[in-house]
Amino acid sequence: MTSSVPLRKRDAQATRARILEAAQRAFSETGYSHTGIREIAALAGTSSTLLLRYFGSKAGLFEAALVAAVPVDTVLAHPRERFGEGLAASLLDPANEIRPPLMIALAAGDPEAAAIAARVMEERSIAPLAAWLGGSDGRARALEIAMLATGLATYARQLPLPEASPAERAHIAAWFAAAVQGSWTGASRKPQAGPQGGISAHDRLAGVSHPLRRPRT
Repeated sequence: MTSSVPLRKRDAQATRARILEAAQRAFSETGYSHTGIREIAALAGTSSTLLLRYFGSKAGLFEAALVAAVPVDTVLAHPRERFGEGLAASLLDPANEIRPPLMIALAAGDPEAAAIAARVMEERSIAPLAAWLGGSDGRARALEIAMLATGLATYARQLPLPEASPAERAHIAAWFAAAVQGSWTGASRKPQAGPQGGISAHDRLAGVSHPLRRPRT
């Protein structure tokens, strides 16, 4: 007699996956505060009772959905010498659903969800990338890359803007790849001094601020 346990396990895994997919859609489209457990359960084709059995609470579901949406292993699988190029291709690939930026932005108004988002991004994105980059400034460079990636994904994929032409997309991809690769290779780079101790023209173009100069108000 064949045991039904493996079948039930596969069914449970499929149900969990459907719930996470539905939660990612809902949290990135309508936001944490305006999304209810019943709506997510309906999207997933299941009951709110079963959803809560898997994830415990709406906050628990949000955390699980965000963790599942952050593909840190995929990102770090890119070869180091082509890391920027690989990340650009992933972010600009229409087949890839990139939901974390909107999930996080739309959760900012809820203190519990905002705290979860900050912790998940630190544990699942910033810290692993910093360790992979290495060096005493690894976390700072990881933050640079995260900011660039979030900006590119939001601007190119999630804002209602005119679609870029193939030539423009290629230009943007090359710019992004070079910027990210520069962050990876710039472990020991510090702002270069210009005349009279000011910031150099090179670093002005690179967007580096002088450490002792405050912006004018």
